Amino acid sequence: MQPWKQWPLAVVLLTSCCPCLWTQSDSCFVRALKDQAANKAKAPVRRPAASAPNAAGVDELRDLVAAQQKQLDSQAEQLKQMKLQMQQLLEAAQAATAAAQKVQGTAEQAQLSAGASNDKLQALDGAMADLKTETNTAAQAMQASTKAIAELAHPTTLHYKGITLSPGGFLTADTIVRTRNENADVTSSFSLLPFDGVANSHLSEFRASARASRISLLLEGAAGNAKLTGYYELDFLAQAPTANQVQTNSFSPRQRQLWAQAAFSNGLTVTAGQYWSLLTTDRKGIANRAELIPNTVDGSYVVGYNFTRQTAFRVTENFNDRLWAAFELANPETNQPNASFVPANLFGFNNSPNAGSPNGSTLNFLSGSTNGFSTNLAPDLLGKLAWEPGWGHYELKALGRFFRDRINGQTNHAYGGGLGAAAILPVVAKKEDFIIEGLAGNGIGRYGAANGSDITLRPDGWIIPIHAIHIMSGLELHPRAKLDAYLYGGDEYYRRAAYVDPTNPAKPAGYGSSLVVNTNCQVEVVPAGGAACGAQNKNVWEVTGGVWYRAYKGPFGTLQYGAQYEFLHRSTWSGVGGAPQGSDSVVLSSFRYLLP
Repeated sequence: MQPWKQWPLAVVLLTSCCPCLWTQSDSCFVRALKDQAANKAKAPVRRPAASAPNAAGVDELRDLVAAQQKQLDSQAEQLKQMKLQMQQLLEAAQAATAAAQKVQGTAEQAQLSAGASNDKLQALDGAMADLKTETNTAAQAMQASTKAIAELAHPTTLHYKGITLSPGGFLTADTIVRTRNENADVTSSFSLLPFDGVANSHLSEFRASARASRISLLLEGAAGNAKLTGYYELDFLAQAPTANQVQTNSFSPRQRQLWAQAAFSNGLTVTAGQYWSLLTTDRKGIANRAELIPNTVDGSYVVGYNFTRQTAFRVTENFNDRLWAAFELANPETNQPNASFVPANLFGFNNSPNAGSPNGSTLNFLSGSTNGFSTNLAPDLLGKLAWEPGWGHYELKALGRFFRDRINGQTNHAYGGGLGAAAILPVVAKKEDFIIEGLAGNGIGRYGAANGSDITLRPDGWIIPIHAIHIMSGLELHPRAKLDAYLYGGDEYYRRAAYVDPTNPAKPAGYGSSLVVNTNCQVEVVPAGGAACGAQNKNVWEVTGGVWYRAYKGPFGTLQYGAQYEFLHRSTWSGVGGAPQGSDSVVLSSFRYLLP
């Protein structure tokens, strides 16, 4: 028999044998002793015959009775303590019996239905899981409350009529040192590097500038199942009176971005305004404000980097955060900066008679520019697929362009475009990324950082899109929490498209003609009556690297320092007098305070 089963039996036996132990009266044993003492008192005392009363015997008997009474009192106290102990023992036994019955009942119930026991265990596991979920929910709610309290103390956003406003931007003080004078601010002129031998190639350049300082405002709200976003960003790098629409709208003040967006819960996003072109590689998916923008101090970024910031309309579809597709209509502009041959009576380009003047064009009036603007037929068409299978980010891009001019009563049309690809590979997660992108096609010059020519012309005025190849690759490193480093290299190549004027075989036509006069491209002073330099770019390339160090990053913003070195080289197609070239070494630094 189990020990816990013996307790009830022991208690029953004990209570049956000594029922008087559990009453409030004296014990049986005490009463027996008292009765015995009483009987002794009533019994006659035998005295010795014929003798007188013995006083000593009486005293002895009295002492005996007192001693017995004292003994009885001691035994009564012991019994009282024993009764108390037995009461405690009984209570413990009853509790043990109840526990045993409960265990026995549970065991019997478990034996009757093992499946029911499993169900209870599963229910218990479910209850534990629910408790864990509730605990996590409570912890998250506490964190959210803590964050809300912190934001009330140090708000990073403002709220106005249901819209969240987040100001941003940075203040910067930049320095630029060039071995050859480009007469440029923090934005280098990649395609116009001074040729060897000219005066600027013998003059270094030092400049300090705060014009790259930036102001931005992000607006966010909701309407039904759509997230609404607006974004405005400007800097002070406007270039009036040479402002144009070729790559960015460099009007004053210079609006870098100005767009509105509606993102629906089904994955569809619609964006309209001025922003980074769809041809620009993204770091994540296809999304505004997620573009791959080189970390350079140089505001022209890197040779071979593909981008524009023009007004456009975009539709994007997100397929389960792994595949994205987008289509865009963008503002066009034909870039023809150094055409070697322009027929008479040619209309349609930025250097044509109908391109406008400061007094006759609202485009020029708004920008204060003396430049002309091309007369465009249709928007640029852009498409992109982005794929993220789990490791890396991959893109396929497509570009379609339309060109038009009019000469001698005839309108000519030409079509250009290109195909591109890009990849961002996390070589070491959160520590090192390898980047590569490229674009090849005809008439794609305006989309390269070196801003090459889009088209050239045959002697009859027919439009010829120039074949070009752009490529950029790099490493972005994050060795420490406060330190970022980068290394980029890029190249832009423009193919020769040379023609001969049938009316004058000695006159160059097209792009890269060997008849172009390059004699005075590498002299400090062009002789009186000498021909101006007509060299046209064949290749522009760059290697650059730098670091950013964040001295402070916290609730009051970020204070960081950046330093960059870049080496640039420019070569041209050979003509009369050779193939001039030029190079430049540039060191840039930047002290920036970024708003929190």
